[in-house]
Amino acid sequence: MGMKISIFILFLPLYLLCGEFRVATYNVENLFDLKKSGSEYTEYIPYTGYGWNEESFKVKLENISRVICDLKPDIIALQEIESDEALHSLQKAAKACGASLPYRAIADKKDTTVKCALLSKFMIVDKKEIDPDPKSKLRTILEVTVEIENSRLTLFINHWKSRSGPESLRLKSAKALLKALSQVENDYILLGDLNSNWNESEEILHSKRLNDTGGITGIGHILKTYKEGKPIFKRELREPYHTNLWLELPQKRRWSHNFYGRKSALDHIILPKRLFDKEGFSYVDRSFKRFTPYYLFKRDGSIFRWQRAKRGHGKHIGEGFSDHLPIYADFTTSPFEFKKGKGSRKRVSAQELKPLELSVAKLYDLPPGPCRVTLSKVAVIYKKGSVAILKEPGGRAITVYKDIAALKKGRLYSVEVLRLYNYRGLHEITKLKVLKDIGETDISALLLNNPEKIDIDSDLSEVVAQIEGVYKRGYLYYGDKEKIKLYFKRRDERPKNGSKVLLKNLRVGIYKNRPELVAD
Repeated sequence: MGMKISIFILFLPLYLLCGEFRVATYNVENLFDLKKSGSEYTEYIPYTGYGWNEESFKVKLENISRVICDLKPDIIALQEIESDEALHSLQKAAKACGASLPYRAIADKKDTTVKCALLSKFMIVDKKEIDPDPKSKLRTILEVTVEIENSRLTLFINHWKSRSGPESLRLKSAKALLKALSQVENDYILLGDLNSNWNESEEILHSKRLNDTGGITGIGHILKTYKEGKPIFKRELREPYHTNLWLELPQKRRWSHNFYGRKSALDHIILPKRLFDKEGFSYVDRSFKRFTPYYLFKRDGSIFRWQRAKRGHGKHIGEGFSDHLPIYADFTTSPFEFKKGKGSRKRVSAQELKPLELSVAKLYDLPPGPCRVTLSKVAVIYKKGSVAILKEPGGRAITVYKDIAALKKGRLYSVEVLRLYNYRGLHEITKLKVLKDIGETDISALLLNNPEKIDIDSDLSEVVAQIEGVYKRGYLYYGDKEKIKLYFKRRDERPKNGSKVLLKNLRVGIYKNRPELVAD
């Protein structure tokens, strides 16, 4: 009997053993399928001059599924999914990169261009749709109930009217949602893109265009995340009010959308009092976060949204992710507990923190922005123009952009990394301090020499000492039927099409989420 029980426990899913699970929400920015239905946005009609085709669809799926796989949600609410076909394709792409979410649901009762959806590890036992106004094109709210450890949790996935419309339209969605909540007996979570800020009750007072409701807001007044003009924090929460998890973060970090420099918190996870008690499901205190891996940002710190030519009005380029960041929170089947320590901790600047000693490989896991990280021994294997490349002996390489005056090729250094950026998927150091010049070193052993294959996950910023192949229409064909994009800053240096070439001293960059060789 004991042996049977041990085997059973061994193969239980991890979330059942620990009782914790992760819920996320992500507006993926227009995930359209390749079937012409007549309701698409013009630029997403498949196989037109805008370039929405198999290639661009595949890149979009790969990029969004990468986010899902790295985020590791057990349940993820999605917005701007065109159809169940598009959702199923994303489900398969996520599984291919390691995120198995076998259950799915989509709000498909109403003919709207983009819809709310959900992917889940847990079995879906019920699905409904809430229509705020059957006579309008307002998107329906998707109500999904899942079963976790023999208990039921209901999720309400929202995508309210955009801010191109007045608050009265969002008020309709809020009122319909509130009515549905009165009929739910089990624990629930409100989440999605509400196109409202966490402090919308204050924001709306500054906009005559938005404020056609006398200052009444859907998120603040109808869902009751505000009381007497102030947001409700978890310690003050009472029925029938809700708390917005954005309050868990400092105000400067309360944003998930950046529209031409205007940062706003349009995406939300909103909780009732019952998720802060001793029964049923509970929120894991202070677990709410934005998901901010380096690759979701451009070099200037803006969100790396899905790219189109002509400043977003032309052809699909086949790069980027979404104009929103994912947000997430962890939940548990155990009673709620406040984390020890004061709820409002003093913020510590990057300069006050003791530097961490990390490997170059670990830098790729850090988000863009200020940091303090020590690299104890790195070699300068490349320096030209405004670019240098550091490589850890036996480890990975990383690009340094502009702040390279103190670096000399062929020398070993101990350095402190002070700022990281992401440029179209390329992680870069943009500010550093040399702590110690260790001395000269032979860098030849640190370069790639006639590689059989160049991999984007391990070879970014590496330097190729030499490589042989055939140049055809912008690509180098090399190794055993491999090909890689080849970029020359000077057009007159490009080889003739079809010619055999031996190229030297190239750095590995990134192009449309694939590796490319750059000849500076």
